[in-house]
Amino acid sequence: MNRPGLFFLLASPLLAGQAPPVPPALVSAPVIEPLKTTVTVIGTRSAMEMDQSPVSTSLATSEDMERRNVRQVDQALEFTLGVIAVRTRGPADNDFGLGLRGFAGRGGQSRTLILMDGQPMNNSYTGNVTWSMFSVSEMERVEVARGPFSSLYGGNAMGGVVNLITKPVQGRALEVLAQYGSFDTVNYSIRAAERLFSRLGLSAGYSRFQTGGYSPQEILRPTVAATGGTMVTGVRRWLTPTGGLTYQVGDRGRNWFNQEGYRIRGEYSVASRVFASLQYLRQSRMEGYDAYTTNLRDRSGSPVESGTVAFVDADGVTRRLSVSPSNYIGTPTGASLNTVQAQALASLTTHWSLKAAAGTNDSPSDWYVTPGINATLAGGSGGYVNQVNRSFYGNVQATWASSGQTAILGTEFRHDRARIASQTIPNYAIRANGGPFETQAKGRAANQSAYAQYQFNATDNLLIVAGGRWDGWRTYDGYNQTSVASGLEPYPERSTNSLTGKIALTWRLPGQWQLRGSLGNAFRNPTVYDLYRNLSLGGTLYLANPNVKPERLFAYEAGAMRRVRGLGALETTFFVNRVTDLIYRTTDFAADPSGRIRRLGNVGRGRVVGLEMSARQEPRRWLRLQQSYSWTRAKIVENPALPATVGKRLPHVPEHNLSFLTTAAWKRWNATWGGRYVSGTYSTDTNVDVVRGVPGSYSPFFETDVTVAYEVNRQLSLHVTADNLLDRRYYVYYSTAGRTVFAGLRWRL
Repeated sequence: MNRPGLFFLLASPLLAGQAPPVPPALVSAPVIEPLKTTVTVIGTRSAMEMDQSPVSTSLATSEDMERRNVRQVDQALEFTLGVIAVRTRGPADNDFGLGLRGFAGRGGQSRTLILMDGQPMNNSYTGNVTWSMFSVSEMERVEVARGPFSSLYGGNAMGGVVNLITKPVQGRALEVLAQYGSFDTVNYSIRAAERLFSRLGLSAGYSRFQTGGYSPQEILRPTVAATGGTMVTGVRRWLTPTGGLTYQVGDRGRNWFNQEGYRIRGEYSVASRVFASLQYLRQSRMEGYDAYTTNLRDRSGSPVESGTVAFVDADGVTRRLSVSPSNYIGTPTGASLNTVQAQALASLTTHWSLKAAAGTNDSPSDWYVTPGINATLAGGSGGYVNQVNRSFYGNVQATWASSGQTAILGTEFRHDRARIASQTIPNYAIRANGGPFETQAKGRAANQSAYAQYQFNATDNLLIVAGGRWDGWRTYDGYNQTSVASGLEPYPERSTNSLTGKIALTWRLPGQWQLRGSLGNAFRNPTVYDLYRNLSLGGTLYLANPNVKPERLFAYEAGAMRRVRGLGALETTFFVNRVTDLIYRTTDFAADPSGRIRRLGNVGRGRVVGLEMSARQEPRRWLRLQQSYSWTRAKIVENPALPATVGKRLPHVPEHNLSFLTTAAWKRWNATWGGRYVSGTYSTDTNVDVVRGVPGSYSPFFETDVTVAYEVNRQLSLHVTADNLLDRRYYVYYSTAGRTVFAGLRWRL
């Protein structure tokens, strides 16, 4: 092999985990990868076989995603050890997030760092990530590192790090995917690639996912025991998650969703020792609701959707409620994101290499609309809220490697800017001609860091990795506005420093045993939302805190793995996370005895204790089995502002997460069968929502999915997928869709 080709193979894993070129014939071959040959980059910022890594890592490859017919990127991690991945409305769930090590993703992705090709994707406003915008067709692999990684990656990496690695140019290729399924779901993509003059690689891709959706939500209204109003039938009584009563008057319309993505990538080997790449991604999404359904009927049988109505409940009591079309109308949302990434890798000497990366994330719109009180399906006034996020990222890293030793020195810079503003618009369906800003918040943050890591073999069987990082964070240009008349209120600039470190080791023992352990600390800086966003919602005032401090974490873990000849591998890990200066919102009864003021601050400590267990077997060359179980006990251990929460479970963190996945490849056939059980969770820190199986609850569930594919020839394959095969219906706040079926084809040149 010539030097440029050899260098490309060696350099690609360091370029944020890009996979080396693979002959097209091997990509479509029905062969299951050996369990021990998978290389990851995320845990140590250098290529390492996953089974030898001193940190807890997992991996989902493009082949895994293809075999399971994954349509949303996060689906690839549903069966991954230790990952909390629960969608509530299918692809339209824009509050979704991945959780790791006792930190829930739902309601905020800010405690788990999400990267794409090494570039942070957590937004500047809340730290969230809109997962539904990522295109599966452009993903080469997804790497997961569990545990604190601020010593390598800085803020947000408290629960762990997830790196989405896009496809490199592997030579001439043309791939087309087309699928159709339940709820008029259409999913298609096309990707073309070419390598010219052995040095230049070009690729372009387009993908679109759209679904007509289903109705995920009942329309619930409060009542009073009273007479008066139009007598109606069709009201259904429900328990609330806290044991109260509420009444259903109809159903939200079908929740449709559209997602679209473009990607252009170029690669060039400048010389035998230099490799560079540049890519641009444009991603967008939009969702809304079709016409709603009212269940109310008057004495003549005509539907009723507005006014004061009365009915007799199951206990014979006459109750009264008020209803209007605005109660039924859903909340449309949308967002767009432009990402530019540039990377270069130079092999300087036999031992030294240098990597440089830079990129931007520009989200000009991340909006939602709330119909006004007099709105109807035809239109009417409403509220329009738009969020703008922009970030710049840069990294320079030098690597020295020699005789089982690797040293890394790097510096990183990130600048974030965010603004959110709300205004009244004359027609919620058009989103134009808005009035003056009624509320808004904006701010900037800059983070400069330096890090170092040393990896060495202390003995033939003992690998040690130790590293540390300094982060200097500054926030400035912070403003908040709470009404049209108040104007923008400025906040002073402030800054803080964070020092983090981690040491990890793996020790190989006789009998195919391997022990692993680590300890380290991490942090999360407050976001623009935490610092500056004051808003009134539902009669409650939510106050930010410009003086809130970073959250801190100290964690340790110990694990063991044993490889059993002819069967596979068994692995278990025990971990403990201790969180201080927990950023938390409490009710300020001193300021308002009615409890309508909730103030943000560093008011608590939390502790997470967990156990992760997994098993992998390959009893036949064509058959692979894997099982995983996670037990997580995440509790509040100190909260002077609200002592009643001490000892309670942290919201949205399931205690039990159990899964299995079977993969088979026989001649022209491929099949996967997976299942998972996730225990119920609480949505509040007081843990009072104990009623399951009702709207608004977070219930336990079990689902099983099946995919079968047939390779017609080397270019064409057909597949069919059934998700939630047993048609289980349950609530994760919203009602789930039940069984869905998808069929399609994949064609490769």
